[in-house]
Amino acid sequence: MQARKSMRHFCFFLIALPLLLPAQAPEPTIRSTTSEVLLDFVVRDKHANVIRDLRPEEVQIFEDGAQQKQRFFQFIDGHTNAQPSPEPVPTAPATAATPGAKEPAPPTTMNELRDMSVVSVVLGNLDPRGRELTLRAMRDFAKNDLGPNTFVGVFTLGMAGLRTVQPYTNDASQVSAAMERAVSNALAGQFTAIDSNALGFGGLGAITGRAVVTPQFAPYGGEGSGGAAAAMAATGWVQEMDEVYMGSMQYLAPLRSLVDAQAQIPGRKVMLLFSAGILVHTDTVELLHSIISAANRANISIYALDTRGITSGSTLGDSRRRLQEAANSSMNMQLSRINGNSEVTADQALSSEIAETSIHSDTRGNMEELADGTGGALLPDTLDLREPIREAIESSRTHYELTYTPANTSLDGKFRKIEIKVSRPGAKVFARSGYYAVPLVNGRQVYPFEVATLKAINIRPDLHQFNFHTTTLEFRPGAVRNQYAFIFQAPTRDLIVTTDQQWAKVHVCVTALIKDGKGEVVDKISKDIPYEVPLARKAELQQGTVSFTAPFFLPPGHYTIDTASVDRQSMKASVSRSALDVAQNSGFAMSDVTVVRRVDAIQGDSNPLDPLQARGAKVTPELSDFVSPDAKGNLSFYAVAYPPAPVNAPVDAHIEIWRNNQLLMRSPASQVPLDATGAASILASLPAAKFPAGNYEARISFQHSDKKLTKTVSFALSGQH
Repeated sequence: MQARKSMRHFCFFLIALPLLLPAQAPEPTIRSTTSEVLLDFVVRDKHANVIRDLRPEEVQIFEDGAQQKQRFFQFIDGHTNAQPSPEPVPTAPATAATPGAKEPAPPTTMNELRDMSVVSVVLGNLDPRGRELTLRAMRDFAKNDLGPNTFVGVFTLGMAGLRTVQPYTNDASQVSAAMERAVSNALAGQFTAIDSNALGFGGLGAITGRAVVTPQFAPYGGEGSGGAAAAMAATGWVQEMDEVYMGSMQYLAPLRSLVDAQAQIPGRKVMLLFSAGILVHTDTVELLHSIISAANRANISIYALDTRGITSGSTLGDSRRRLQEAANSSMNMQLSRINGNSEVTADQALSSEIAETSIHSDTRGNMEELADGTGGALLPDTLDLREPIREAIESSRTHYELTYTPANTSLDGKFRKIEIKVSRPGAKVFARSGYYAVPLVNGRQVYPFEVATLKAINIRPDLHQFNFHTTTLEFRPGAVRNQYAFIFQAPTRDLIVTTDQQWAKVHVCVTALIKDGKGEVVDKISKDIPYEVPLARKAELQQGTVSFTAPFFLPPGHYTIDTASVDRQSMKASVSRSALDVAQNSGFAMSDVTVVRRVDAIQGDSNPLDPLQARGAKVTPELSDFVSPDAKGNLSFYAVAYPPAPVNAPVDAHIEIWRNNQLLMRSPASQVPLDATGAASILASLPAAKFPAGNYEARISFQHSDKKLTKTVSFALSGQH
């Protein structure tokens, strides 16, 4: 009895839950096919004039150095306008045609796919110079160059995502007004989140989130002000790398969504991207390349303008600064090992990441890579953009088209480099750099690393070559869709760990396909997870766990979730399949209960779409067979209640621990404050030393008015805690 009383003292931490994610459009099942490659390209002479009379025999197409056979070739002349049909001449009725009389000419029709030009104007992180330059250029374009068959959409791209300012229109006044609003929003920092309904397409799905590996680095620094300064500097590099990653994801992910949406629009498209550079992190390089490949498939040429002007000195300065820091950190780590000190500081642990990110520190160069890779160009740094923009729009109206069937039909996910050679002297070709040979989902390209995971999902019987764990947790109910969290964990002891002179590395990727009752894919969750630690920490890495979480939303119904994970070092794969029933919830509701593996402080801004993030902390659930206490020797449990609005009564909560159908402890009921979204969340901790080894069940109950909800989670404790 006394022991039971001693277990009544537990800590409850109150944390807030984020808002709902916009609904996403469903996707059909994945189909892999080999199809023709359609290329459109522009050829200019030494005076930058379009060459209009090339013959097919003057053009050669190469893929990965191998010449391909043309199947179709033609020139599309955007300056050939449709002529209005003549007014009919009244004639007397006749029963027979008058001899020698000419029939009226048939009315000239417009070929929609050939004559329509679609221009997407995207305003990124504009500086003051860029706002004025962009507004002046687009005002002039709308006034003087907006042809009868040119449709312009205006979008802003800010820290919160992509916003539709003006759907595609041919009205010059609407384009000008939209540019005024967009620039004003850029000035006021009022960019808001992506509006999927206005764009008419679904989002990317949950492809974000960074991997977390359990081993923790030892504290760093030393005695006195020198140690404190070193600790602050090391922490600064951790924050800088995280800010680069977050800034890059917040920019590139919505841009990829816009590119995907363009695939639904016929014809050749142009994107005018006005931005003060593009941030690229080592973990987002593949996303940049996927945008290029997706744009090539969607027939989009991107013309970019670095609105800061020529600033290569400052961006290259960032590159040199990061390279120097990586070199210093590596040298200090070597000296520490020579001196017998195995302690690794945060900047030393990040030295490889810092060095790789330095390669992409040229934000202007990143814009140029994006533009050149799609057959566009980085616009010249000039105060008069009228002629460069005219040339960009002309490329969508006036260009060559050819098709070929690739000799290499393997959909292996590799990049296929395309080169067009023209035999005419002085000719310069503007064309796309290539594409990734991957299957499509709903006509959209998947990521190259997903080729291996998708193949694994389709293999029968299911592969099981290493262990991993997955689960789905239900969170906030919605009027149409409920919010869930997907959790993936792979013990690194089951993965191949490779080493070089400084680093121990693991590399795993995961893809989960969520299918409805008809077997069609309605959502896809995917992540490529490379991870490395200093060589001195290899043993800790081998005892760790690679974790990945992602939010998603589903309407009521029955679903199956097929998950595949591939060890990129050994190319071994494992697959798991599970079922999920989503019920319609109304009134008072609560989330699933999860055992907490760890709680980490979030560096930089939190993700408001992640139900496992709140108040600057990230909750990672525990999926392994046995629960391990945290560094303080505690076990923690996480759950959230959702009272209906308006909330007219308090929410109380308590936790119970059961074993073999016997109640071991029950905490007193405590009132849980509501956060700004009206949710009541608890993180309950209790000392693991109070419990011997064995199997247990934790039950969390929420009470609101006369309604009580209870959910449980089972867990096991080993005898080693």
